[in-house]
Amino acid sequence: MCKHIIRDNEMYLARFITSESENYDACAIAEKDEVSQIVLRDILAIFSQQGIRLVLVDKLALEAISRKNPPGLNLHFLSSQVVTTFATIANLKSPPDLENSLSDLQEVGFRVDILTGPGIILDVRHAHANANIPLHIVAERTGWWLHVVILYDIHGSFLWHGPATGVTTLGFPEDMLQYGSGGREGVLDWFDVRSSKLDDLEIEVPANTSEFLAETANSTFISCNYTRAKEFFDTYNDDTSGEALYFKAKVLQIIRLSKLVLESLEVPFWLSSGTCLGWFRQCDVIPYSKDVDIGVWIKHYHPGIIDAFVAKGFWLHSIFGRVNDSYELSFGYSGVKLDIFFFYEDSRGMWNGGTEFTSGQKYRYDFPKFQLCWTELMGIKVRVPCDTLSYIEANYGDQWFEPIKEWDWNKSPPNARTNGYWPELEWREVIQIFYPEAEDS
Repeated sequence: MCKHIIRDNEMYLARFITSESENYDACAIAEKDEVSQIVLRDILAIFSQQGIRLVLVDKLALEAISRKNPPGLNLHFLSSQVVTTFATIANLKSPPDLENSLSDLQEVGFRVDILTGPGIILDVRHAHANANIPLHIVAERTGWWLHVVILYDIHGSFLWHGPATGVTTLGFPEDMLQYGSGGREGVLDWFDVRSSKLDDLEIEVPANTSEFLAETANSTFISCNYTRAKEFFDTYNDDTSGEALYFKAKVLQIIRLSKLVLESLEVPFWLSSGTCLGWFRQCDVIPYSKDVDIGVWIKHYHPGIIDAFVAKGFWLHSIFGRVNDSYELSFGYSGVKLDIFFFYEDSRGMWNGGTEFTSGQKYRYDFPKFQLCWTELMGIKVRVPCDTLSYIEANYGDQWFEPIKEWDWNKSPPNARTNGYWPELEWREVIQIFYPEAEDS
């Protein structure tokens, strides 16, 4: 019997030692697990003493917890990993003081580094006054790495983490970064936690590990360029009239309600057209645009979408096209129109359609292929095309920075192309207007 094998590990070893021919060193495994348990206890105790709560967010570990066969996580699993990742949640206005925790880690044999960088900017007034804050902690002991990603609360709405730039200063294996790799920021929704047993050690993990893992797979965040927004407002002034502020308040309400409706149907959407331009150019809403524009992949179309919007107080303004061709929905809400453009993909790229209601003329708006990233607009977590500049230039040309108040939807966009006509016999189906524009009030 090995001198250092502890009782809880005996059952664990029995699961892994299947025959003498496999030549497992039971003593070495048990001793390594004991060391791992001591190390993890040290880590959790050190951070807990400083009021810093750690949650296990390591993707491989959470996948192990989610598995039902073979059974989930144990200390040997973690000790066999090169890197194990935890998270802590912090307040952006008062970033955590990590000095004592890092000193304590060093005292128990860790090499430690803290990665700092600019925090997320949420206001054009702070575009040039963004102080560095702690973003990531990396620590190493006997070849085992700890990574703590700091998740900052944004408006109580979502959690943001910064990029892990410079993570290799201690020799950290950058290709094993799960959060902040490639200089990328990320966002997550708030999540509940639960206790989980790691052999005889209690740790906290996301309550719904499968949902958490799915979200982390699509969590890339791009910040709005508030330096550009400041330049725009310095050049063209910010409209702070009562009418403009009222419109912005209504846009905020419409985006929030749209998010509720579409997320309840599991339909992802993004800011499109003028609403996307407003975010990209001025980190705000274009006050003279008078509507809200969002995009949805046609593959995510849900037949209950109209009823769901109506149930939230919207009224159906118009339906153009068919689900398989140039589909577009418009709703009214408190005097502001919401346009939902459905996007298609073919050999020529990505596109959405439009229909001229007096003639049946069809239009096609072509875009370069794009992926979606998260961003923030007026405190709301929303999606935009990751390569937003290419998307904007396709729709508005290279003069997008200059405000244009006269805009013809089927002639002004440089990516607009005629795309045939709807046969007049089909107009009753493909051109449905329920309220004239003049009554949208």
